[in-house]
Amino acid sequence: MSTEIVKSVFRNLPIGRSSSLRAPTYRHNRTGTIYGLFVRILAVLAFAMGMQSTAHAYACTNTSGLPNAISYPGTVAVPSSLLPGDTIPGTVRAFSMSGTCTIGWGGPLTIQVGSSIVACTRDGGSTEVMPGVYTTGISGVGMRLRNSSGTPIVNGSGQACFSSIAQIGAGGSYNFSGTLELVRIAGPIVDGSVMNNAAWVFGVYNTNGLLNIDSVTASQIYPAGAITLKSIACTPTAPAVVRLPTINQGALSAGTAGATAFAIGLRCDASARVGISLDAAAGLSVIDANNGILSVQTGGAGGVGVQIVDQYQAPVRLQSRVDMGTISANVQNSFPFMARYIRVGTVAAGAVTSAMTFTFDYQ
Repeated sequence: MSTEIVKSVFRNLPIGRSSSLRAPTYRHNRTGTIYGLFVRILAVLAFAMGMQSTAHAYACTNTSGLPNAISYPGTVAVPSSLLPGDTIPGTVRAFSMSGTCTIGWGGPLTIQVGSSIVACTRDGGSTEVMPGVYTTGISGVGMRLRNSSGTPIVNGSGQACFSSIAQIGAGGSYNFSGTLELVRIAGPIVDGSVMNNAAWVFGVYNTNGLLNIDSVTASQIYPAGAITLKSIACTPTAPAVVRLPTINQGALSAGTAGATAFAIGLRCDASARVGISLDAAAGLSVIDANNGILSVQTGGAGGVGVQIVDQYQAPVRLQSRVDMGTISANVQNSFPFMARYIRVGTVAAGAVTSAMTFTFDYQ
């Protein structure tokens, strides 16, 4: 999966008795990112955190999230525009896990409230090629693990890792989440390369304790099946400005007004199944993801948001992938949308500025 990001800025939309809501401005940017995968399985690990089984009671048991076979499409397209460190579009996957560890278990350290939970690549040969990005054994493709705050996990290479993704809580409990992504790293993308040998294993630092029944296999997350890689070059296009009509406050009595059509274009050098995800740009927020409503900047009109809808004026869900179907190679495609004002409170006169990003991914 690969992505192209288009940034759209909605500006100067005054609202008043005879005021106007002026057009959103769409600024188009392409970005790409490839992220880290998992790593291959070598021997049984004895992480610095300690990952060996014992004849005693288990160090930890898991109630949800382990082991976890993470689903990816059979083919992941890597845009040629991506730079090292960029996330490969469409490859971010969320995970979560919870369970309980035995306080006082382990050695040389023992499990205690506050003990660090570490995430380590299962392949001892995996190398951290840039902070938080690890090799996968496949040319040009790495992997990245992030904690619940979105911070990349560093120092996670192999058996002697000393990363930290969470901590043991009260009574020995653990409950945390994160994301895994594939990342573009240096090296050519070889079409047809297959990635099927990668994993992250979780345990308690320097205690020899794994998070699930003292088993490496039971304490890991890994991609399900084989992932075939291919390179693709795509060019998105978008209008510089989309002008919404002038309205007065009364026009919003029905809830929405000023629906204006715009389209995002896309041309790729290979056929692909395309998806789009929409989100608020930096500094703004999503008011209602299910109904496609973006916030506006403060200091302008009040009680108004910007809503993104499809060509039939049905809301487009934000922050999730919308499938746009399959496109053919070297054909210009156009994906229609509309933007409109929507009342979200008591309307007050003023200017409206909002912005969003469109992210394309390819399979």
